[in-house]
Amino acid sequence: MLKKANRTVMNMGLAALLVPAALTFSTTSASANDGGAAPAPVQEKVTPSVPQQQATTTTNQKVIVNVSALNIRQGASFSSPVVGTATQGQEFAVLKEANGLVEIAPNKWISKSSSYVTIASGKPSASQVKGVSTSTPSTSTASTSAAQETSTPAPAPTTSTASGSTVNVARSLVGSPYQWAGNTPSGFDCSGFIAYVFNHSGHSISRTSVANYWNMATKISSPQPGDLVFFQNTYTSGPSHMGIYIGNGQMIHAGSHGVAVADLDVSYYQDHFLGYGRF
Repeated sequence: MLKKANRTVMNMGLAALLVPAALTFSTTSASANDGGAAPAPVQEKVTPSVPQQQATTTTNQKVIVNVSALNIRQGASFSSPVVGTATQGQEFAVLKEANGLVEIAPNKWISKSSSYVTIASGKPSASQVKGVSTSTPSTSTASTSAAQETSTPAPAPTTSTASGSTVNVARSLVGSPYQWAGNTPSGFDCSGFIAYVFNHSGHSISRTSVANYWNMATKISSPQPGDLVFFQNTYTSGPSHMGIYIGNGQMIHAGSHGVAVADLDVSYYQDHFLGYGRF
């Protein structure tokens, strides 16, 4: 009887010792899963890096637009898409310079040619500063302004710079659509394209036929960028197509698919080649 009583007491003692252990385990488990905060992962303790702003090269110069309308391009290239227009009298801080253009706002570039702008020291006058929209204009707006580097004829350049200006204007029109008898950026045919480019690069010529342009031009054997290249017997007999030579055996012309750059060594152009000319 005594042994039985002792066993009962011992069992109760063991139970008393086990209960706190069970409760302690249960409490620890609750702290991790019933609303208690789990230890933060290691990566959350790392201080996040601060985004760096795009570096820009600022100068103490400003650019003043001297023509009624000047293309604003998306990049530092005359073949870059047109995304807006700057107007006469606008002043902008010069952020960067590259490839004959200046950056006036992030991803907004205009020609730095003295035919179109004046670059001066100092900051833009507060009374004349006008903002540049950072939004991309609609397709219709872009296609209209893409027609020209400037909407008004630039002052007549000297002979040494005329060819460069002609090529730049021609390049700015790449992508314009084809239109029979067209002579505006909304649509060109080959002779209308020639008239537009030359009248916007310091020349004054009338719109006429390819045959008449061939008769007007001084014939040359070694073309320079800005000269003319003529073709015959394409859609009709005689002089019937023309383009502007841009060097490296290439021309820019208004073909059936619009204004584009073409290689002169293509068999079609070789077969119909007439000659080179210069105004």
